Amino acid sequence: MKIKLLPVASLVLLGLCGCDSTKKSKKTDVVSQRYIHKYGYDVSKEEWSENHYPGQIVTTLKNGVTIISSYEDGVLHGPTSHSHPYSQTVASLQIYDKGNLVKKTSFDIKGVPQKEEVFLSPTHVKQKLWYQTGTPMCIEERLDDTLLEGDYFTLQNEPESRVENKAGTKTIRSQDGALLAKETIENGVVVAEETFYPNNTPHVFSSFYNHLLHGEKRVFGPTGEPILVENYECGELQGPATYYQNGHKYQVTSYHHGKKHGLERQYVDGETLVEETEYLDGIKHGSSTFYSDGFAKTEWYYNNELVSKAKFDELSDREKMIAAMHERSSKTSSEDFEEEEFVESIQ
Repeated sequence: MKIKLLPVASLVLLGLCGCDSTKKSKKTDVVSQRYIHKYGYDVSKEEWSENHYPGQIVTTLKNGVTIISSYEDGVLHGPTSHSHPYSQTVASLQIYDKGNLVKKTSFDIKGVPQKEEVFLSPTHVKQKLWYQTGTPMCIEERLDDTLLEGDYFTLQNEPESRVENKAGTKTIRSQDGALLAKETIENGVVVAEETFYPNNTPHVFSSFYNHLLHGEKRVFGPTGEPILVENYECGELQGPATYYQNGHKYQVTSYHHGKKHGLERQYVDGETLVEETEYLDGIKHGSSTFYSDGFAKTEWYYNNELVSKAKFDELSDREKMIAAMHERSSKTSSEDFEEEEFVESIQ
């Protein structure tokens, strides 16, 4: 199951299972381990393993974390808790039903809940987040990566935005209440996102399709001045992209499938054109002209190498001739193949 992580602080929950190397590493981290029958008396590890007693395993790790795991019939059943290091305060609490995780809650060092997940199925999850003050931040319901429902609240516990029937606006805030982002949800996925500076001014606006950048992306400075405007198709830069310094346009570049392709222009103070260069598939190819005091100086590049104008024309003509020969050869091969197929069909 893949769940999109929110840009808020979250605890990394410790686990006891994993690959062999992880298990070996965790064994070396264990200081002590007790096996306690549900009636309160200790048993040996061998007795516990052989009889599948109901009860708890209490594990103390070198990092000061205490893990209390509840078992029944040899599988996790009931609460399993992890403490904060060198503390009796619970950092995370998982509830199991015959080996299946049904609920998971994390807490800060003061015992205030931060995040709760209720697993209706391995892929269907209801999630709740809290601010550090203990007031609810949001309540969400997800099916795999699809956001089904969502309610989002301010630090004052006032409703701020909502996602209903997989559509609406999702507000993302930090645990201290600072506005981080707003997402536009359609069919349960993010189609647009706007992030913010600490002063609540817009920072980045992006559009998405199938989780990839798609459409226009705009970036602004802390005082609202533009930094860039780019266009994307399925995660790749495509079309014109404009870049700014101190609010003034200084570069306009054309892209094709993520590579510079076409003209790139450089400006001074957003108005005066000082350089114009041709690109082909990400490399300089063609003329590169510099403008200064009413004069223009042009250089020529062929596959990113500086050449003379005559050499560029010669190499370009040769390239066109080779391309034409390949085209004729391909056409002839195709015609021969069709003729062979015809002959075979009438024999």
